Amino acid sequence: MDLEEKRLSREEVYSGPVFTVTRDEVLLPDGKKGRRDLVHSSGGVVILPLDGEGNVTLVRQFRYAHGRVLLEAVAGKLEKGEEPFAAAQRELREETGFTAEKWDFLGAIETSPGFLTEKLYLYLARGLTGGTMDLDEGEFLEPVRCPLEEAAAMAADGRLSDAKTLAVLLRAGRLLKGEV
Repeated sequence: MDLEEKRLSREEVYSGPVFTVTRDEVLLPDGKKGRRDLVHSSGGVVILPLDGEGNVTLVRQFRYAHGRVLLEAVAGKLEKGEEPFAAAQRELREETGFTAEKWDFLGAIETSPGFLTEKLYLYLARGLTGGTMDLDEGEFLEPVRCPLEEAAAMAADGRLSDAKTLAVLLRAGRLLKGEV
């Protein structure tokens, strides 16, 4: 069965500094027309810094959309034309002060493919060297260090609810156990 939908037209509804919204008219597989509202994002990176003692660094950050502080993996958006690995190095340094000697690419995820074009690139960073945080203007967060096993337990029991954090913990855990 052909499941592909074909775009017939596109209208830009909103354009801002972080994302753009479009409304598309599409031809559905059954020959009927439909509408798809899309949020277009430049994508981003997610980094799980792991020190030599088996601790990861997560960040506590207030998320306005949810009205509360969340504990999340280090992450940030891709700047226009920026390569994911360069963005990962930049975000790790900005949000934690760390640089890393060893990087493992853990693949990418589509965060909410029903309406969002965002793709996030996942990394495990090891061989950490400390430094000074360099947060973006208007960015406020607090690094939190905890054992990898504790972070995995928080992911499993629901204390961590951020999807990108769950994904990077799952993939890093499999890599570290030699399953990939």
